[in-house]
Amino acid sequence: MKEFYMSNGLIILIIVVAVLLILGYVTAVLMRKRNEALLQKLEERKEKLYNLPVNDEVEAVKNMHLIGQSQVAFREWNQKWVDLSLNSFADIENNLFEAEGYNNSFRFMKAKHAIGNIESQIDLIDDDIKEIRQALEELGKQESKNSGRVLHALDLFEKLQVTVAEDAEAYGQSLPEIEKQLAKIESEFSQFVTLNSSGDPVEAAEILDKTEDHILALTHIVERIPAIVKELTETLPDQLEDLESGYRKLLDSGYHFIETDLESRFQQLHAALKRNEANVSSLELDNAQYENEQAQEEISALYSIFTQEIEAHKVVEKLVKNLPSYLAHTKENNQQLQKEIERLSRSFLLSEAEISHIKDLQGELSAQEEVVLGAVEDSSETQQAYSLVREELESIQERLKEIEDEQIELGEELAEIEKDDANARQKVNIYANKLHTIKRFMEKRNLPGIPQSFLEIFFSTSNNIEELVRELDEKRVNIESVNRWLEILTNDIYELESETYQIVQNSTLTEQLLQYSNRYRSFDDNVQAAFNESLYVFEHEFDYAKSLDIISKALDLVEPGVSDRFATSYEKTRENIRF
Repeated sequence: MKEFYMSNGLIILIIVVAVLLILGYVTAVLMRKRNEALLQKLEERKEKLYNLPVNDEVEAVKNMHLIGQSQVAFREWNQKWVDLSLNSFADIENNLFEAEGYNNSFRFMKAKHAIGNIESQIDLIDDDIKEIRQALEELGKQESKNSGRVLHALDLFEKLQVTVAEDAEAYGQSLPEIEKQLAKIESEFSQFVTLNSSGDPVEAAEILDKTEDHILALTHIVERIPAIVKELTETLPDQLEDLESGYRKLLDSGYHFIETDLESRFQQLHAALKRNEANVSSLELDNAQYENEQAQEEISALYSIFTQEIEAHKVVEKLVKNLPSYLAHTKENNQQLQKEIERLSRSFLLSEAEISHIKDLQGELSAQEEVVLGAVEDSSETQQAYSLVREELESIQERLKEIEDEQIELGEELAEIEKDDANARQKVNIYANKLHTIKRFMEKRNLPGIPQSFLEIFFSTSNNIEELVRELDEKRVNIESVNRWLEILTNDIYELESETYQIVQNSTLTEQLLQYSNRYRSFDDNVQAAFNESLYVFEHEFDYAKSLDIISKALDLVEPGVSDRFATSYEKTRENIRF
């Protein structure tokens, strides 16, 4: 039985091995067939590339009898094709044969590697052939392409020639150089035709590129020149001529100038315009335009100088006409102020500052008068530039305006003296009446006593009233002192009035709350004690604010807010002092 089982196991093993061998063989056959298919496709790609009409294309370009750069380029591409056709294809053929050997001998790993290398070689050859064919095509088309481009370039050139010919005068000194450049362009066209027709279209194309650039550059130059030439030959010279003519007329009219180099600046401008002609002749247009701009700036600067003096002359004429009357006006103001000071000095003590100020202004006006009169007399024969005279006269005018403002301010100060005096006399009577009214108002309260704070303010106010009255009774009133006493007295009256109202309010509320406390005194010891203390302070110390505070706190404990209710009620019915 044991031998039976061993025999069956051996049979099964043999069967498995056989199956594996069969599967391995089948797999190997399939892999070989797959590789054969790949190699067949690679062979077909190689043959397709090899059979491309590259040789015919090479021969066609060769028959063009190229020279120069075109021939050099052709030789490079032809050599590349020769290398490919003789060497690269042979290498591929050998590699295909080798790969087939690996595949037939079931060396599939090497076969796979060889197939990958062959694919890469064919891809490279494919790219190289495309590049060669494209280059050959470009060489073949270059001549015809050049023929199309040259027509466009010739059209631009003809337009440029016509532009220059139609208005040759507009180009001034630059015309010879422009014609020279046009002739050079014609020579470049001739060179292009020779190269293009003789078999070197590549170099011909480079010449054509340069020719087109030359035409475009010259066109841009031609477009710019007329404006520059017109400015250099017409606009600027005309401006300079007008400027010089105007300058001579101003000199003849008696004008003088701060600047002493005007003649030399004219000469420098003439020389600069002359020098700039060389820039135009050599087509240095950026330099030419810059020099034109510099000349224009200088002409504008000179024009500003002359305009400034003309405007200054107008201002000087106006000032010469108006300043004497303005000066007379300020002198008259000063005289009136002097008279007013003399009048007020009989009744008032004036400050030395006010008196000396008038004297100072009088002295300054006398000095200014000499300057003004001198300027008026010499205005028609002055040897100074009007701008300097203008500056001097405007300075005088400004100072006269400042003096006038000072006079107005001083006049207002003097006018206030009598107003302040009248106001003080009125106010001292009013304040005396208020003091008397406040005294009667306090007496009507029938208070047990008057607080010391009130008495101090009252008697101080009374004394200050007496001091103010004494100041006003002086033969010559010191208005500054009067105003000081009046300010003090105004504050005193305000403080006294406020103190009076506060005392009356405190005493009245205290009396009301003391009376109201009767409803709590019989059963609340605290209220009773506060009542006794508050009443004592009220009747003996006359400190009504303290007395009110004592009784208010006690009542607010037993009846919160009661003191505020009494205070609110009092405000509604409070008696005002009737002044």
